[in-house]
Amino acid sequence: MGAPVITPAPSPDEAAAIAAALCALLEAGRAAGHADPRPAAYRSEWRHAAMREGAGLADDDRERR
Repeated sequence: MGAPVITPAPSPDEAAAIAAALCALLEAGRAAGHADPRPAAYRSEWRHAAMREGAGLADDDRERR
């Protein structure tokens, strides 16, 4: 089973909103004391940078919470 395909593809603003929502959800879980269940590779800043680049976002567009 491959990665899900979203059609139509989100705009850069929509992709940024989706990424921000996922980050907020993960941060809320950590704040509640839940460990991040993702493998280390999925928590990698390198991976996040590649995803931002793929979405056409600059590195400094990512908000840290």
